[in-house]
Amino acid sequence: MATKSKNKINLEVIKDSTKNVNDFILDTTEMIVGETLDRAAAWQNVADKAIKGGFKLSEIQADITFKALETIKKQWVKGQKNFRERTSN
Repeated sequence: MATKSKNKINLEVIKDSTKNVNDFILDTTEMIVGETLDRAAAWQNVADKAIKGGFKLSEIQADITFKALETIKKQWVKGQKNFRERTSN
């Protein structure tokens, strides 16, 4: 006849294993959160520089646009004057 052996559950081993798993998960979570905050801060600095640079670029483009409009206005006024002089004779 075969003997049956019962597996005995050792609660201390289960408690220790659970504690170790829990500690590992907490440490990993803290590491992930810390790294995420560091990366987010770095990207925030990059975004800040990009926005400031974008405003400078926008200002330069606005100046170029207004200078171009002023030039076109001067040419249009001068062309209109020349057209009147040529057609009035």
